[in-house]
Amino acid sequence: MSKRISIFDHVGKKAGMDYYSSSLAKGFVNQDCDVSVYSNFVGIEPSIIDYVPVFEGHTLGGSVKKLFKFIRATLQASHDARKKKADLVVLHLFSAVPVMVPLILIPKLFGLKTAVISHDVSSFTDRDSSIVQNLIYNVLTDNIIVHNQFSYETLLKSIAIKDPKKVVIIKHGGYLDHIGERPQRETVRKELGLEPAGKYMLFFGQIKDAKGLDVLLDAMCKIPDDIKLIIAGKPWRGDFTRYGQQIESLGLTNRIVKMIRFIEDDEREKLFFSSDVNILPYRVIFQSGVLLMAMSHGLPVIASDLPANKEIITHKENGMLFESGDADDLARQIKTFFETGHLAGDIGKKALETIEKDYSWGKIATQYLRLL
Repeated sequence: MSKRISIFDHVGKKAGMDYYSSSLAKGFVNQDCDVSVYSNFVGIEPSIIDYVPVFEGHTLGGSVKKLFKFIRATLQASHDARKKKADLVVLHLFSAVPVMVPLILIPKLFGLKTAVISHDVSSFTDRDSSIVQNLIYNVLTDNIIVHNQFSYETLLKSIAIKDPKKVVIIKHGGYLDHIGERPQRETVRKELGLEPAGKYMLFFGQIKDAKGLDVLLDAMCKIPDDIKLIIAGKPWRGDFTRYGQQIESLGLTNRIVKMIRFIEDDEREKLFFSSDVNILPYRVIFQSGVLLMAMSHGLPVIASDLPANKEIITHKENGMLFESGDADDLARQIKTFFETGHLAGDIGKKALETIEKDYSWGKIATQYLRLL
């Protein structure tokens, strides 16, 4: 008898989680499961995946109104999941703050078995509450999912988990299901107003201190002037002023392509296909979706040597690594990349092979089913 899986995604399209949740849903479908996704989008394979848009509009309005909408949406999702006799409810958790308690509590009140994906074991904003962490991890959820060994070790060190066996490592999958036919680079560069034969690095995603954009800008001063940088993303809880001033003071204005805003899906695709290399100079990360997105496109990556990145990247094989926070080492790796002709092709090909072999959502879904 096929299993019934429900995915509660309260973030959805707002932050690109629609790709994650719909890919996971398809992985379950490929394992002969019946799947419902409760969120704010309709994703891939809508003929075989049940998309229920209960979390639409819950981020609009004042604090009380938003909380009411959030609780109502969670109640609707939980009621429907129980009606469908869901065997497992998969939920996303990014920070252990009080508002997240209803998301985890309500499915339990409906008698549903839950698996909470702890995306950021310790919130980048240090807003996590130890009381909420204890309540969610030790009382409310049946299973805790982390994406790699680093997150697993960090969770067990930072939170007193009463039953460590409930913590399971299940990888974050790739994005092959969301990538269309590869266009000609010259064509998409023309559409973006880029030089057809230029050398372009890409910094993509939310711009925040933990992402290390300042380190990359410092490295720009130490590499040839013909290498340009595309900065594409929206600042998180702030503005771009700090980085704009750094760009001006370093004399980099003519080498920076600024797209400081939310990037729509079609434009993101053009950026990944237009760029020569994706730079991830992060100071801290538990799992990078941007890294897996780039690798799914066959786009070479140069990333800081943080534990989570090193679990995926083997230096000069399926990506490149530099010493975290070291602009000089980052500059050295960038120069090596552009000066060594075969690296781009070799790394891009191997990156894609890594995604196909090790980050399949079908394999990931199988691991979830073992929890039942």
